[in-house]
Amino acid sequence: MSRKPTAPRPAAPYPAPHPASSGLRRRSLLSGAGLGVAGIAGASALAGCGGSAGGAGSPASISKDLAELPTYTAITKGPKPDLPGSDIVQPAYFAPPQTEDLWRSVDDEHMPQASDPVSAFIISYSTPPPSNNPFLDEVDERLGTDLDLRITSSETFSQKFATVVAGGDVPDMVEFIAFDLPANYPQLLDAQFADLTELLSGDAIADYPNLANVPSISWENCRVNGKIFGTPVHRPAFGSIMVSRPDLFEEILGEEPAPDSEDEFTAMLTEVTDSTAGRYAMTGQSAGSAVDWGWDFLGAMFGVPNGWGLQDDALVHKFETDAWFETLEYIKKLWDLGVYHPDTPSTSGSQAKAYLAAGTVLLHQDGISALLDKTSPKAPYDAIVPFAADGGAGIMYQGSSLFSFTALKKAEDDRLVEQLKILNYLAAPFGSEENFFLTYGTEGEHHTRAADGSVSLTEAGTAQITPSAVSYLSAPPQVLFSAVPLEDRLTRDHTWQSATESMLLKSAVAGLYSPTSSKASSAEGDVLTAATEYVLGRAALKPVHTAVESWKSGFGDTMREEYTEQLD
Repeated sequence: MSRKPTAPRPAAPYPAPHPASSGLRRRSLLSGAGLGVAGIAGASALAGCGGSAGGAGSPASISKDLAELPTYTAITKGPKPDLPGSDIVQPAYFAPPQTEDLWRSVDDEHMPQASDPVSAFIISYSTPPPSNNPFLDEVDERLGTDLDLRITSSETFSQKFATVVAGGDVPDMVEFIAFDLPANYPQLLDAQFADLTELLSGDAIADYPNLANVPSISWENCRVNGKIFGTPVHRPAFGSIMVSRPDLFEEILGEEPAPDSEDEFTAMLTEVTDSTAGRYAMTGQSAGSAVDWGWDFLGAMFGVPNGWGLQDDALVHKFETDAWFETLEYIKKLWDLGVYHPDTPSTSGSQAKAYLAAGTVLLHQDGISALLDKTSPKAPYDAIVPFAADGGAGIMYQGSSLFSFTALKKAEDDRLVEQLKILNYLAAPFGSEENFFLTYGTEGEHHTRAADGSVSLTEAGTAQITPSAVSYLSAPPQVLFSAVPLEDRLTRDHTWQSATESMLLKSAVAGLYSPTSSKASSAEGDVLTAATEYVLGRAALKPVHTAVESWKSGFGDTMREEYTEQLD
């Protein structure tokens, strides 16, 4: 059975926060900086990923002023979705747009007219495109410029990124990956990249209608230390989800999983576990010397804040809450019950996916894209709708809402405008003529259309389009669609999003900047390692408290003060 969406659960009672964070309120006049649900999570992650950044100078001063986010203006023209969407829920389309329904989203006024070549440094997860690429030639012709794409394999992107920004010859456009930002990246942006606030903030975004069609939540993490430094490559707002095998639950229990409380969830996990048959309810995965036991899903279940939370207008980190320690005790209970796969401490992410596909486990925390994994079994995956341990309304941590953002090298405004027009063209929405071309190329050469209206890439299209990686430079809001018929999976994904939309919870420091957070990852890892040792029965609980105190005195209290500077 399915559950109806419910309102977000009130925050759990947190212990008394650090005195420096008392009496604070978010600046109310700034768009996109409010508290509560439907915002951006993981600000500390976006301000503190590992890596190195050549050219970054001494720490920049912390800005107390946040630029207004671009005004969101949804484009409603185009094919009607089979399942409607919103700025949070992705619309679903069960078939590709038909030729007669395609429409032009970029008129002559908004077409780029850059006379000089434009260089770009972007990531790719494909084999390199051919050196002679008719698809990219056509892209250049449509844009009226020569795109010099420096396409870089994901395996070497971080290293080459550091070399590029340190070498003094920065490309015009550079992709900053949200989950792999270099240390001191705010200083790097200040030193070498253009502040785009005046060109994109508020109603200024109207000059770029396709970029204005990207939801506001994806723009918040393009705002770095108060300024807008790039344009987002959109991703759904949802963070980690608990992916399930509903077919196996129904086979074993007679119904698909829909737990409403801790007790129901625990009973369900116990009932589907059969160690003699080699079947376990769930698996976590190795995370260095620690284990990710499904912390996000389980923590939200107990009311743990999304990174940082507010209690009585004071900032409190998740490690400082009773709810986080309650989650830890629950994870240990589940481990002792034997519902986790016994190899969880050494299981890689790919192994966990394989366990789920094989039916060795029935649950695994993953990203939302896993619901449409074409390598999964014929039976569709689904996800557990969040719920509270006490039976109340659930919490869903909001993710970063973007894959990356594209920053522009410092230049005169007229050149920046032309580059933004290029990014606006590449962000053409689903169902537009431009987007159809960017996805499928030229009919006859790159794709064919069958009598039933379906579209298939030719061998040339497969070799030339996806490897060209232009969608990592700029892209429209993602929709639920698959060239391979997956109507059941698309429907399940859409249903889950609709049920969870109202539960989204962001971090209380979303969009804010802490120089210290980039140095805290090791101490955070120490906390999780100590927690893992406790779960596995190899250590007592005291080392976990000790690790939390060490994190707090070494980094946490300073981070709190730095975030506090940006709050009223």
